[in-house]
Amino acid sequence: MMAKVAINSVVAFFSLFFIAKILGKKQIAELTFCDYVVGISLGSISAEWAIDNEKPWYVYATAILVFFALSLIIDFAERKSPFLKKLFKGSPIVLISDGEIDYINLKKSKLDVNALLGMCRVAGYFDVRDIAYAVFETGGELSILPRSARRAATTEELGISTRDAKLVLPFVIDGMIYAEALSRAGKTVGWLKEKLSGKDVKRVLLACYDPAEDDVFVKMKNDRGFADTVK
Repeated sequence: MMAKVAINSVVAFFSLFFIAKILGKKQIAELTFCDYVVGISLGSISAEWAIDNEKPWYVYATAILVFFALSLIIDFAERKSPFLKKLFKGSPIVLISDGEIDYINLKKSKLDVNALLGMCRVAGYFDVRDIAYAVFETGGELSILPRSARRAATTEELGISTRDAKLVLPFVIDGMIYAEALSRAGKTVGWLKEKLSGKDVKRVLLACYDPAEDDVFVKMKNDRGFADTVK
């Protein structure tokens, strides 16, 4: 019996894992009402599948596939119909307008004032008067547009010339070389080892490539449990 439970658990785990991968990162990143229902249902079915030794495996597999299919159908329908998208995902709600809290919309969002103020503090705003607009997104996040006086000045407004931002690629993480990152940057392992100047790769905590400088900065492990920046 224990062996069967172990086998069922492994099968249920990988079935749920691959279905979650197909459904996409939104399943764990921006949980909508539909995602929540599908997520807890798939988890419940998988858990029961793991410990049930009476029902045949295809009963649970069918249930999982039905929820999987429903999720895909709803996702497709949302992309085709604004009405269905609003029905299943809801709509963004303006909670603060020109520094004033909209109590009616706050009630619709199922939040109270304390929860709203807490979300504002998390975003770095301790005074609602500093906020021009705050929108409660369908994924549960609070998007804030500060007043002009609180908005950070851009380099363009200050007349400062800057170089274009470039994506810094991690070539080595905790002693492991990432060939994919090297390939994206058009570099080779030999080039990387030359840049490391004979350093032991296994002691490299982090080595990142800066395309703007065409160079690598390295953080090495030391005996104190910290990382020393060596370049």
